Amino acid sequence: MKSGDMLHGRYLLVGELGRGGFGVVWRAEDTRLDREVAVKVISDRYVADPRDVRRFDDEARAVARLNHPNIVTLHDLAEAPSGHYLVMELITGRSLAAVLKDGRPEAGLALDWIGQVCSALDAAHRAGIVHRDIKPENIMLTDTGQVKVLDFGIARLEGRSIGLTSTGTVIGSPLYLAPERWSGGAVDGRADLYAVGCILYELCTGRRAFDADSVAELMYRHLDVAPVPPRSLVPSLPAELEELMLDLLAKASADRPADAAEVRRRLGEVRFDRAAELKARADAAWALGAAGDPGAAVRQLQPLIAEFARECGPDDPRTLRTCHDLALWLAADGHPAAAVGLLREILGTGISGEIAAAAAVDLARFERALPRRAAVPTGELAPLLRS
Repeated sequence: MKSGDMLHGRYLLVGELGRGGFGVVWRAEDTRLDREVAVKVISDRYVADPRDVRRFDDEARAVARLNHPNIVTLHDLAEAPSGHYLVMELITGRSLAAVLKDGRPEAGLALDWIGQVCSALDAAHRAGIVHRDIKPENIMLTDTGQVKVLDFGIARLEGRSIGLTSTGTVIGSPLYLAPERWSGGAVDGRADLYAVGCILYELCTGRRAFDADSVAELMYRHLDVAPVPPRSLVPSLPAELEELMLDLLAKASADRPADAAEVRRRLGEVRFDRAAELKARADAAWALGAAGDPGAAVRQLQPLIAEFARECGPDDPRTLRTCHDLALWLAADGHPAAAVGLLREILGTGISGEIAAAAAVDLARFERALPRRAAVPTGELAPLLRS
């Protein structure tokens, strides 16, 4: 297939959106209804067996009957000379995988996103549909903050209920694959909840629950190794959130929450110490700079300052300390003039004590390093505090 092709005299392929294990996704125009859609063309190797095709058709029809704001709508299912294809609602936004590349998000946002995923899974599971491949790439965040879960039913094409085939091929994303998928056990909605636990862990700690250099090692970790307790990585996480994550990651499916509705209810009961969460995020940004990436530290600290100002006040030591940290990493990232300007403004707030003393020392140091007549920006602090 190529741009400009017309499927069934109706769907005009405009451009390729992406490729994955199951096929190619195209941006297309539904010329009959004059709307943009996504067309997913399924790879031939997944529809070679008529039994797989029947299973897929049956599950696609079941998915099409789902009407839920957090599930991508399936419009059509058809076959063209070049293969089977699905016509779906076109979602604009970012995948959760892309969001994770920017670092650990604010915990309240993470819980809201996972709560929406659970709402989608609850509707699907009650309809008898297990996703089987919940992963960050299959979770989209729209520009309005709404979550959309993609690819319900697609994993059914593998025609098995296990995650590892006799030839060693992994079905589903191994980073989020439940133990029963690896071992060939019975699979139900709690396998999806395990994947949710893996994603929640990654969102809240910045680390994957299970990671390894090989598929064999990853299988061993999912089957036999307990995850590192989340609060040992991020002490500010509430105890009830850690308990929920560990319950979701239980090796035996019977030890996990009963259903997605229970998970969503427990997420709603989590209460955060907001200031402690902000400090943990500031500490994580500092760690990035200390590890040799001052630019990443700057990018994460800048939006945090406004959050500290809203939560603690613009003159609070925690807010000003974060401003001081930003100045340090600005200088390390090759912007000493910006660091000098920010430190001068911090000292101009009338602060005293340890923060003032440390800021004065660093200001003198950076001023000595500035070239003569270097332009020093002013007025940078106020926008940071209110942005």
